[in-house]
Amino acid sequence: MINDGKSSDIILRILKPEDVSEQYLAWNKDEDIVRYSDNQYRNFTLDGQKDYVKACLYNRDIDLYGIFSGNTHIGNITISGIESIHKRGEITYVIGDKNYWNKGIASFAVSNMIMKAKSYRLHKLFAGLAHQNIGSKVVLEKNGFILEGVRRSHLYYNNTFYDQLDYGLLLA
Repeated sequence: MINDGKSSDIILRILKPEDVSEQYLAWNKDEDIVRYSDNQYRNFTLDGQKDYVKACLYNRDIDLYGIFSGNTHIGNITISGIESIHKRGEITYVIGDKNYWNKGIASFAVSNMIMKAKSYRLHKLFAGLAHQNIGSKVVLEKNGFILEGVRRSHLYYNNTFYDQLDYGLLLA
């Protein structure tokens, strides 16, 4: 479990197949939650997600954490590229329970992933987002990520092209 004491009831822990629930699947059917995510184009099943979580447990290059408030699973955050020869990892995250939006939980989770990345001796973290995803932009900037580049009309969501903002954080 990861916790810095600032969000006493919020914990991050490696996600297990038994954590996958119908509520988890529902996140990927909610237009607000997947508005800027490739997940809007995927079909999720309970067994499929349990298999994905199980595969992550055995993949040494990715850590998939569940974000929990008490016993309630409210989101996920991943760090991938742990074994990159370039010593860089990508983070992705979602707060799937909208009752927990705008409460600093994503910022808290990213902050914890930064500490985890340092323990893996990574040199850099990076993340990409659609330019209109203001919430994610705020989360990254609050954690010291710097805008490194813009990929024009790089993402296609909801019949609209979006610029992709590429953020990075040097850990050394």
